[in-house]
Amino acid sequence: MQASRIVALEPPARISNIDLPVCGIETTWFRICPRSYASPLFWRRRGIYRFDSENARWGVCYAANSVTAAFQEVFGNKVRWSTPLDWSELRDSRVWSISIPPTFQGLNLFGETLTVIDATLQCFVSNYAKSQRWGAALMNHPANLDGLVYLGRRCGTHCLAMFGDEASPREYQKSLKTELLGDFVCWNGFWPMLDRLKVRIMSLPKSRRRASWSL
Repeated sequence: MQASRIVALEPPARISNIDLPVCGIETTWFRICPRSYASPLFWRRRGIYRFDSENARWGVCYAANSVTAAFQEVFGNKVRWSTPLDWSELRDSRVWSISIPPTFQGLNLFGETLTVIDATLQCFVSNYAKSQRWGAALMNHPANLDGLVYLGRRCGTHCLAMFGDEASPREYQKSLKTELLGDFVCWNGFWPMLDRLKVRIMSLPKSRRRASWSL
C-alpha cells in the first residue's frame, strides 16, 4: 500500500488551550546585515519571510546560531543554484552578535514539541503562507512567547525568530545586547567556510584580505 502524501498541517483550533513546553534557549545568535544597517534588530511585518505577516501581533527578527548558518540562510539560494556570489555584496556585509536574556520564553519547533502542538516539520519549512499562520497563532498564545527556535531550511540547524516591536517593545527587548563583530570578509573563518561549502565568487579580489576578527 502506497503511503499517502504528507501535507503540512494548519494550526489546530485548540492551539490556545495547549500547554506549550516553553524552554530556555541558547543566548548568543548571529546576523549578517548590509553595512548601511545601524542595528541588526529589525521587526519585520511584510509577510515575505517565515513567520512574519502584516496583521500578526508582533514583528519578527531572525537570527542564526552561527556565522556559517547565517551565511547559508542569507546567501543559500544563490549557492544552491551554483550562482557565483558577488564579491561587492559580501564585502558590504557585516556580522553582528545578538545576546538574549536568560528570561527569554522560547519554543522549539522540533523534537517533542511537534507532537504536543499537532504539527510536523513541514508546517515550518515548506509553504511560507502556512508557517506565517503558525507564527501568528503562536504569537497569540496565552504563554506569551518571546520567540521560536526552528530549523533553518537552508542551514538545517537552529535559527531564532524573535517576536517584538520597535514602537511598543516587549519586556525582554530591553535586555537585548548587540555587538558589531566586524566585516564579514574579515572574519578569520570566512575563506575556510567558503572552501568547505564549495562557494564560487564573482570578481574575486587579487589578494585575500587578512582576517581581523575571530569568534
